[in-house]
Amino acid sequence: MIQHYRNEWKQFREYYWKSFVGFFILFITSGILTYYLFLGREDELSFLLDGILTMFEDKGLLRPDIGQLELAFLLLKNNATASFVIYATGLLPIFLPAIMIIAANGALVGVVFSVLKTSGEGIFLPFLTGIVPHGVFEIPAILLSASLAFYVSLGMIKKINDSDFSLRNCLITSLKTFGLVVLPLLVIAAFVEAFITPVLVGISGAF
Repeated sequence: MIQHYRNEWKQFREYYWKSFVGFFILFITSGILTYYLFLGREDELSFLLDGILTMFEDKGLLRPDIGQLELAFLLLKNNATASFVIYATGLLPIFLPAIMIIAANGALVGVVFSVLKTSGEGIFLPFLTGIVPHGVFEIPAILLSASLAFYVSLGMIKKINDSDFSLRNCLITSLKTFGLVVLPLLVIAAFVEAFITPVLVGISGAF
């Protein structure tokens, strides 16, 4: 197993890291721009927040009777599905879908913090206790999914231009990374978000 992860680290350094950094910059930039774009715009923020809450409610994540274990599995299901959809966009020999999804995720975070700031709340404690604990696992998993999509899209383009290129190996390599790296990160993120994040938020009084 250790050798598998050594190989994954080698794959990351050789094929994924540049796009990973690019998607990370996009995520942060989208969040910052959205934060400042909507800062102080109460009507627009109220509309966007309602949409976000409705989305979470439709997924069953805001049920008052939900237990922590069930919440963890729902979070894992939701994030794993979203990450796989991001990865699957790589089957299109264009990069726009993954770029749009990562930008949208960054914007989502920006909207939440803009709501907090506009309502007179601080953003440091909510960020530190409500985002960082599970975000250090979840965000890299989502960004890596986008990097895998980028890798597969490049493979599709190479296959179009060179019939001898092994698209099969490209898909197997990327699926292996998804299974060995992305999914474990999402499992950790889901359980941290369900069991640890609420405790930290409660202690800090954030949100």
